[in-house]
Amino acid sequence: MRLELIDLNGVPVISLPAGYDLLEAFIGTNLQDKDENGVWLIDSINEVLNGKVENSTLGDVKYFVIQLNNTSVKIIDPYSDNEAYCELPIITFKNIIVNWLKQKDNYYID
Repeated sequence: MRLELIDLNGVPVISLPAGYDLLEAFIGTNLQDKDENGVWLIDSINEVLNGKVENSTLGDVKYFVIQLNNTSVKIIDPYSDNEAYCELPIITFKNIIVNWLKQKDNYYID
């Protein structure tokens, strides 16, 4: 999946293909800060992928609930009228997160 880093008034913002608005919003609210390294999220993903836990629900993230299992990730907006969600393969999710964090970190080096 193609991801782009866009400069929005001096702040890096992720841009993903149509249909991934909730993933963009999740990244923008939870992984946007300059000092955010995302270790907490990568560790949770790896625990599921490595079989340490079967499922994991991250409910303490800003504005979203993240449900992880060994095949997919579901990003839920519990505040929407119909509990809108976005679902994608866990490997794709991990790759997007890792790539975003690298690009964001490189952006701040300049």
